[in-house]
Amino acid sequence: MQTCMNLNVITELKIMDETVDCISDLPIFIIHHIMSFLSAKEAARTSILSKRWRQFQSSFPIFDFIQHNFRRSEDASRYTLFFLRKNRKFRRSLKRFIRVVDRSLSRFCELNLSMQKLRIFISVIDLQRLPPLFDKWIRLALENGLKDLDFEIISDEENNEVFTYTLPQTIFSANLLTSLRLGGCKFEQPSYAMSFHSLKELCLDRIYLNDQMVQKLISECHLLQDLWLENCSGLKFLCICEAHKLKILTIRSESIELESINIVVPGLQQLSLRFTLSWGGPRVVDVAACPLLEKLYLTSFKLKEEEFHNFISKFPLLKDLLLCGCLLLERIKISSNQLKYLSIKLCENLKAIDVDAPNLLSYSFQRNPFPIISINSRCPWKKIEFTCRDDLDGCWFLNLKEFLGLSNQIDDLTLELRLSQSLFNLYELSRCFDSLPVGVGSLMLWMDLSDVSPSEYEIVLDGIFWICYPRTLCLSTMYEEQHPFIVVRLFYAFVYVGQHVIVV
Repeated sequence: MQTCMNLNVITELKIMDETVDCISDLPIFIIHHIMSFLSAKEAARTSILSKRWRQFQSSFPIFDFIQHNFRRSEDASRYTLFFLRKNRKFRRSLKRFIRVVDRSLSRFCELNLSMQKLRIFISVIDLQRLPPLFDKWIRLALENGLKDLDFEIISDEENNEVFTYTLPQTIFSANLLTSLRLGGCKFEQPSYAMSFHSLKELCLDRIYLNDQMVQKLISECHLLQDLWLENCSGLKFLCICEAHKLKILTIRSESIELESINIVVPGLQQLSLRFTLSWGGPRVVDVAACPLLEKLYLTSFKLKEEEFHNFISKFPLLKDLLLCGCLLLERIKISSNQLKYLSIKLCENLKAIDVDAPNLLSYSFQRNPFPIISINSRCPWKKIEFTCRDDLDGCWFLNLKEFLGLSNQIDDLTLELRLSQSLFNLYELSRCFDSLPVGVGSLMLWMDLSDVSPSEYEIVLDGIFWICYPRTLCLSTMYEEQHPFIVVRLFYAFVYVGQHVIVV
């Protein structure tokens, strides 16, 4: 019996060895493709499998260097960069990180292989010694046919630190690059023509460049399909035009220097304009008709009712619309057979919504006041969220009940209540409800009622469950700490009827 078992084990081990050998014998480009699905740490660990796998790892054309991965647990990311620069452990980890990057790139380039991707996220403690190293790394990668570059310098925003590392001019002659993502650097316009002949994706985050530089980049990147500009300084009158292949455009800005945006891209399919609530965006935003646009995301966009309706009328094929923090909007009226996804968030002055979208598939409504609402669609409401920071009265419950009653299906409902007292009579309130509670998939309760008594606490909960009946109830930790006996009672009540309670 024992002999048979040993033979079976040996047979299984032989099969496993043969399987490993089969994988190891695959062509190297297939091995590298498999390794590309691993994280940087996991890919590095493959070198311990065998000598052949060490060769695979040394010739792996994807490099992912993130300085945060070289910090020990005590080098907490919550500390500012200014503090960490004075920390000996952090400085040692940074030096070790720089040595690893430098040796890895130099060793790979000696093999005369093409490099597929290089990602480097690094913070700076030596403004004099590091820029030449950055130039060297970028030059080595480009000389070896780099196709995807992601280079970000981490700055200390809390101390208003701006590090203006100027990118080497050699980057503008990288004719094999298909994707370029840069952060915390500075562009200086070259005197000669750029050679971004293959570039399809360009992402600039916290980059210093001017309006003319943007125009030059767009006009000389003939294959550009995806352009992302985030918190770039130096821009005043931004114009995006003559980008005939451009399909995705994202502009995020907090700079009050930006006075206007002009977009003329007929082939655009996705547009995202996101500004800060405190600023509200540039004074002028002019977008020409985009007959192919399907996705539109607007954050802190300064448009009134008539301007908004004229704006979205330029996009007849619009399928996905997000409105966030549009404080000037009081009434939203949308009529479209194409619209499938609609999300409205933080529109604090909203009073009425009229949506005629029979093909709508998903609707989200978060942190807005209760509006007068009319929706011609039977789609599920994916995410509904309301916040009450004033004294809770019966009118609030009635408005919530009326709003939720307009939907046939609500997947997720979140209620955040921060109150000092409850001002309603539960018995009188229950007499106003002439229908059963609305069924919801999941109810998240964030409740801070530290100044109310347990009896008032229970009244608030009863009022909520007069309105809605969730299949899953999720409670916040602050709720549990204030009145734990109510949590226990709710838990047994829900389990008794076969529902779920989660305490987070």
